[in-house]
This record gives sequence, structure tokens and C-alpha cells, in this order.
Amino acid sequence: MSRPRTVPAVVWLIVLLHLAVMLTQTSVFPNVRSPDERQHVDLVFQVRQGDAWPWPGPGTTYVTQGVTAGGFVGADSLYGPQHLADRDDVPPRGERPSYRAAGSTATLTAEGPDGHLDPVFNQLVQHPPLYYLLGAGVVALVPGWADAPLDQVWLLLRWWNALLALPLPLLLFATARRLRLPDPLPVAAAVAPLAVPELTHLESAVNNDNLLVILGACATLLVARVLTGDLSRRTGLLLGLVSTLALLTKGFALMFPAWILLAYGVVAWRHRERLRSAATSLLVVVAATLPGLTWWVRNVVVHGMLQPHGTHAAPPDLTPVHGWADGGLSWLARFAERMVTLFFVQDHTAARDHDASWWMARVALVVLLAGLAAALVRRPLPRPHGLVLLFPVPALAGIVARGSWEQFAAFGDTGAAQQGRYLYTGLVGLLVVAVAGAAVLRPAWRRAVPLALLGLAGGMHLAFQYDVWRLYWWPADGGPDALARAVAAVGHWYAFPAVVLVAVVAAGLVLAAAVAVSLARTARGSAPPGRAAGMAGTDAHPVLAA
Repeated sequence: MSRPRTVPAVVWLIVLLHLAVMLTQTSVFPNVRSPDERQHVDLVFQVRQGDAWPWPGPGTTYVTQGVTAGGFVGADSLYGPQHLADRDDVPPRGERPSYRAAGSTATLTAEGPDGHLDPVFNQLVQHPPLYYLLGAGVVALVPGWADAPLDQVWLLLRWWNALLALPLPLLLFATARRLRLPDPLPVAAAVAPLAVPELTHLESAVNNDNLLVILGACATLLVARVLTGDLSRRTGLLLGLVSTLALLTKGFALMFPAWILLAYGVVAWRHRERLRSAATSLLVVVAATLPGLTWWVRNVVVHGMLQPHGTHAAPPDLTPVHGWADGGLSWLARFAERMVTLFFVQDHTAARDHDASWWMARVALVVLLAGLAAALVRRPLPRPHGLVLLFPVPALAGIVARGSWEQFAAFGDTGAAQQGRYLYTGLVGLLVVAVAGAAVLRPAWRRAVPLALLGLAGGMHLAFQYDVWRLYWWPADGGPDALARAVAAVGHWYAFPAVVLVAVVAAGLVLAAAVAVSLARTARGSAPPGRAAGMAGTDAHPVLAA
């Protein structure tokens, strides 16, 4: 049987649509309004200047004053609408302050609980340095970056992050095809990340999660290859190299070795005649993963713990003083709510309002759980394969829950470290298994799944954008010209010429229409799989398989 290796045209359109959504969101969300974005940008600049390389120890690095030139709103939780359309204190484009003009490497201070001005720690030195080294390389491409308007340098870094995330739909498509999901479900898998607005928001901001997410996606495709019989040393080498890069990016990658061992163990158990091949390939993975693991061994040797605390030179005292009776149920309820809500959308005020995007997150959760249940009960994928692909999500959730509970037990903080985005490293496996659940549908219904997911994505983004515009941009007095004033404010704040933003938005609208038309043809059955729609048959192997 034929094994087409080309990527359907509609998948390339989805990849470009994904990029357009990310680039559009760089205009809607003001600088610093992504988790820890100010600290991420600051650390990139400090590495570029040599102040944070060699990598500093924990509790020794502070946010620099210069980075404040990049933002015109607060970096912490907001308290109500910002009405940015009413602001008249933002200088014209090109005349905004630079890193050097705003204080360069002077230490940023903030008023502490005792009323004194205290230095602001950059706690992100607890992470490995790979992301920041790459970011510093991007900044090095900008001549005179320290004297340029910092909002422009910031936006360049955001665009770089969007380019890092660019292949995500393609990797989802390739993973689903490798698992031989029936048409047109591999295309549905490519659409799926568009239904997670907080993901595209994060991808459009400066955050080391973006590098880890794309490495997690690559690892998932390689794990899918292992599960479907590829025990070659080349695949083992690639899996080990990806693992090393992930381990040099963020601590959540510490679950990779257990995940990979589980994958090889499942293959060895199901195909005992291939035990020797599995063992050989696994040894290659281990050898290629060792460079990344050395960072964490170094932490234990130098700092006495696997991951040091970013704001303490010595490990803080985390002796438990609170137990379940002191609010454990409240901690658990908040943890579950935050992990769901902040997986799909964002809560910039930390008020946990049941707004439009909060409710849409519940709709998406129901769809996701229905797909997972169908996949695990009806088994369109072998159940062991599905469980291996899902392993990163509970593993990551367990790591987050442990850290959050540790903070609660020591300090009584019921909301520490509860971010749904921490699960994104396992996103590809989660979405592919959920999409696989649609394989149990009748062919006519299955053809409509990609279009239905695109519709869900549209609804998610409408709710998300409604809440974001209401929080940031809407003028206080409303009025018939409120929308025009809000749009004008976005255009004024945008760091690049307005024509760039207009082109990005226009391209996004055209791409969304083109994808919708293509998927509608598939839903009607007028685009046969593998022909007009360019979709591979169920026996196809994925692009990137070579």
C-alpha cells in the first residue's frame, strides 16, 4: 500500500494560521502581561551583557531597572479594568525609552511589607540557561539594542518565541498520522492547539515554556515512533538529544527519563522478540540524555538540592506547619480549578471570575474528557500506547501539586505554583489521544471533526478576546465609539508600524477563511482523503518520519 509522505495543503494553512494568531496576540497583550515575562526578558538581557553568564547562583540576581522601559502596565496581578484607550502618557512609536535610558543594569526596587524599598529578585535563575542563551543570541542580532526603543526589542523577542512554536500543529499532525488515526483525524489534531487560547498567548510572549513545549512535542512524536515499532538507534539518538535540550531548559523535563523508559518497557513487553533491539535503542537514549542530566547533578553538588529556590541562596525552611485540617480541601479545590482554567485561558486579575472565557474553558474541558474517555474505553489506539502518550500530563500535574502543597504546608499559601500552562509539555500526547477518541464515530461524523474543532477554537478565542479587551483596552466611559478608540489604542501602543499589524490581522482572517472552507469541503465529503484535501490514508507514515 502507498505511504504518502507529503503534508496536506490544509495543514500548512493551519500552521500559518497558528502563526498569525500568535503574532496578533503580541498586540493585544501589553508587554509584561504574560507569566513572569518581565523576568524572562530581563534575564535574556543580563545574559547578553555578560552579567548572568557564567550562570549565577540562586538568590544573587535582581531584575534590572532598564527592563521597565518595555512595559506601560503593571507586571503583577491587575485590580480591575485598565482602560488603556484612555491613556495619553504613552510616547509616540520610536520615541519610547530604551534599556539604557531607563536605568540599564541598575537594580529595580519595590516597596516591601515594611515600607522600605527592596531589590526585586529575578527568581528565574533557578532554571537552566539554554532558553536565555538562545534569547541573548537573538538580541545580539539587533544593532545597538540597548539604545533602541525597548518595546521594539521586546516585540522582536516575542516574534522569536512565536517562530519557536511555529511547528506545533505540524508535529501534532505527524504524531497522529504515525499512530495511523483514520482520516481526517490527523488534520483535526493539527487544528486542536488553536482551541487553547492561553497556549497561543504564551507562545506569543517571552517565556522559557515555549522552548520546552516544542521539545516536548518533538519527544512525543519520537515516543510515538517507538511505540509503533521504531527501535532504531537513530530514533534513540534523536530522543536522547531532545531530552538533553529539554533538561537544559526547565525542570519539568526531569519526567522525560521515566516517560521514555515506560515507552520502551511497553514495547519490550508487547513484543518480547524485540527485547534486544529495545535495549540497544534505550542505551543510546541514555547516553544522549546524560549531558542534560549533568546540569541537575551539578545542582545537587553545588546547591544541595535538585532545583534551587530562585530567591534564596540557601534552601528555605519548608518544614510543614499546616496540614489537611488547616485548609487542605480549599487548597485542592483551588488547585483543580486553576489547573483547568489556566490551561485553556488566562486570569490576569487572579480574581477567578466566572467570565466568558472561564465558562468556555469548561466547554473545552468536556470535549477533551469525552475524547479521552472514548479513546481509553473503545481503544482506537492500543490502550498501553494511549496511556504512555498521556503519561506526561499526570506526571507534570504531580510535580506541580507536590511543589504547591509544599508551599501550603510551610506557609499556608493555598494558591502557590498553580498554573495550568505547566502541563503544556505533554500537550501533544493529550490532544492526539483525545482526537483519537473521535475514531469511534461514524465516517460522516468523523469527517466533520476538524471543522467542529475549528468552530470550538473560534468560540474560545471570541470569549478570550472579549474578556481581554474589556480588561485592558475598553474606555471607561464606553460610548458608540468605544471599539474604535480601543482599536486605535492598540495600534498606537504597537511597537512596529501599524501597517505590520494590519497585515498580520488581515492574513489571519484570510487564513481562517481558507482553513474553514477546506475543512467544510472535507465535512461534506467533497474532498476525498488523500486527494483534493491532501489527507493521507490510514496506512500512511508521518512527515518527519524519514
